Amino acid sequence: MRMNTLRSIAFSSGGRGRAGGNVSGLRRRSSLGLGLLASLLLGAGCTGADDGGAGGDGGAGGGSPVAGSGGGGPVAGSGGGGPVTSSGAGGELPNRCSLPQDPGPCDAAMPRYWHDPSSGVCVPFTYGGCDGNENRFESLEACQEACQGNVPDMAACAAPGDCVLASPRCCAACNPNDAHDFVAVHRDSATDFWNTLGCGGGVACAPCPEVSEAESTAQYFAAACEAGRCVVLDVRESPLTECAQDADCALRDGVGCCEECSGKGIVALNQSADIESIVCPEGFGACPPCAPVYPEGMTAVCLEGRCQPKLSSP
Repeated sequence: MRMNTLRSIAFSSGGRGRAGGNVSGLRRRSSLGLGLLASLLLGAGCTGADDGGAGGDGGAGGGSPVAGSGGGGPVAGSGGGGPVTSSGAGGELPNRCSLPQDPGPCDAAMPRYWHDPSSGVCVPFTYGGCDGNENRFESLEACQEACQGNVPDMAACAAPGDCVLASPRCCAACNPNDAHDFVAVHRDSATDFWNTLGCGGGVACAPCPEVSEAESTAQYFAAACEAGRCVVLDVRESPLTECAQDADCALRDGVGCCEECSGKGIVALNQSADIESIVCPEGFGACPPCAPVYPEGMTAVCLEGRCQPKLSSP
């Protein structure tokens, strides 16, 4: 299973040392011009039943072209060659995976995924709750397992660090975010994926309201390569944040390859977790010297088996 693979990577020895970089740039919606590609970074409705076995997750917000926590370096070039054009699974793409996105005529807001044949990426969308078609999945994993063999395949990967977060829409979703506000693609396919969105020429996006550190969630998301597929990782649901006591946990400024020093977007990870082995590209060098500044009164604690940042009242 994917989680077991991630566990073995996240706690493997030989990490690159503590590093970082967060997705705090998502605090403001920005135009998805190609210049952003240089940065690494749900109402009741009809009662119709959803198709059994179909599903996925989606959000109604926008997104930036590359919203990942890649540490601020350029997207192009992973240090390990060009993008993977196929997942290597073989076989012919099922017909359902070539159908267009269809939210149906009803007004519910059910998060789902659909497979976009123009990119080979499983993309979140909002399903209305009735009708629609079979290109609809309840999870990213279900979509990726069903729709193998697409060419191109911009979500195929071969090594940790191959993947970056991107937005499935022309304008970035406002913080706080959830996993349905992102897709994960191969870093060398980021520009091509951007072109499939049809947002060329620049899009005027409204600014997002500022959120407090306690409200912010964007910093918890990263892109990971699992079983040959780029996936959106929420570290709060991964082995990276598992703990038994407070002493297991440590603060970190973001989940990017290089830890940021902004004092915003703070996460808490298990001290033994090797985040760098998951998010850093092959051949990545040393991070710039940095002394992270954490908010005054913030500590890393273990609550219900998960490391969490806790901000004490002054």
